[in-house]
Amino acid sequence: MSVIAITEMWSKKGGQVTSEQFSPQDVSYQFTRGFQAVVTVGTQEPEVLGHVDMPFMGQQHPNGTPSYVTSISLELVSPILYMGTVGYTGETGEFEPTDESVDVEWSDVTTTEPVDRAYNGLAIVNANGEPVDGLSVDVADQVVVITRKFATVNTYAVAAYRRSTNSDTYLGWPPGTARLVAFSAKNQFKLGATQERWTVTARIQFREPYANTTAAQAWYARWKQEGYYVRATAGADPKRALDAGGNDMVRPVLLKADGTLETNPANAVFVHTQLYGSLPYSALGLI
Repeated sequence: MSVIAITEMWSKKGGQVTSEQFSPQDVSYQFTRGFQAVVTVGTQEPEVLGHVDMPFMGQQHPNGTPSYVTSISLELVSPILYMGTVGYTGETGEFEPTDESVDVEWSDVTTTEPVDRAYNGLAIVNANGEPVDGLSVDVADQVVVITRKFATVNTYAVAAYRRSTNSDTYLGWPPGTARLVAFSAKNQFKLGATQERWTVTARIQFREPYANTTAAQAWYARWKQEGYYVRATAGADPKRALDAGGNDMVRPVLLKADGTLETNPANAVFVHTQLYGSLPYSALGLI
């Protein structure tokens, strides 16, 4: 599933400029542009919205006027074709709603995470080959703080990113490694004026896969396949695991992927569970 090409449509291009007081300091702008996106079957809206050739929220109109993207609508007209309309609005005033400056600051944050494998990838076990639990490691993640101005902010659309990692390569980091962990927007306006400005600050944390996993699973939960019940054979009903004396086990035993007993800690099965969705971070329009 991917976007093949996005082209602008001349038939939907238009706009108007109005002024109630016939003054260059009191001018309203409204423009529209149309786009068509040729895609592969099954391509979803976020993939189209996040494409480099699609305008993004808050982006200035290419004609240079102080008008900015405030709405984007998409319609799937065939299995391989989306039609999109982008709306721009803006007004002149004592300050411009956006400017070109973007502040980017990189730093580190350290968290403590559980670990079950040594640096060389071998299972951590005691002298009798039993897994050692309760160990942790300090993980230093890189964090970027981006600050810039927008004419409007859609906090509902941003909320979805709180529960998603990047589906695209973002600031050089591969898909699955970035997560929006903080977002703030400060509104500035003048009484009696219709124009406003938002100063947005976003904090994005990048995680390098440290727990023997892939970049796409960097933010997945990783847990060991173990429990108090085992299957004698694959597909059999699980029964309570017993120790050498025939008593119920008081600690979980390792399991194979089919639920049968795993006796070799080096072959412990680990499962990765997805906790966050996936969205194109370029569609945020931060940089």
